Amino acid sequence: MDDHTLVLEALGALLRPEFSVLGLFVDAAAALAAALELHPDILLLEVELPGQQGVDLVRELRRSGSAVRCVFVTRRADPVRARECLAAGAWGYVLKDASPAELIAGLRTVAAGGVHVSPQLEALLAPRETSAPGRRHSLDLTERQQEVLARVAAGMAGKEIATDLGIALKTVEFHKCRISRQLGLNSTAAMTRYAIERGLVHERKRD
Repeated sequence: MDDHTLVLEALGALLRPEFSVLGLFVDAAAALAAALELHPDILLLEVELPGQQGVDLVRELRRSGSAVRCVFVTRRADPVRARECLAAGAWGYVLKDASPAELIAGLRTVAAGGVHVSPQLEALLAPRETSAPGRRHSLDLTERQQEVLARVAAGMAGKEIATDLGIALKTVEFHKCRISRQLGLNSTAAMTRYAIERGLVHERKRD
């Protein structure tokens, strides 16, 4: 979605040969309602939207349990804003001066489960070492990601986590994938070590 009709129509024309375009929207409320009703795989957003900030829309979708993969297509070449959007749960941040080929390739990456950021910003968002040895971080984890990570570290299976948090199993897997990619943690053991280092381990309930 975008607040400029001409931009929307141009994006739609660009994407239709490669993707099924379910709708074009100029305000946040319409986009949110459509995402919750149609369950698209990917939702394209601007940072600044009529009626709501794009990052707040992403957070609202995450709270609702939606697994739609949000990608920002924006003129805002701001690493701080990009970091905020990705930390909120977005899967991509593409600048509007990107080539059509980059946008299509980026959306293919997101559709396959990856994260895409325009090259101009990618280096600025790379994982950084903290002052404490052995502690890595990339983008800050959301509250929900911390809840999922804590339960993974406590040895809970995906279905158990879903039941405990009152969310769908698909949403649990979405958050685990995001945690893995954001922090470079490629196994349950690595996630567990990270959670222990950060004091996030959740005590399992005993019967």
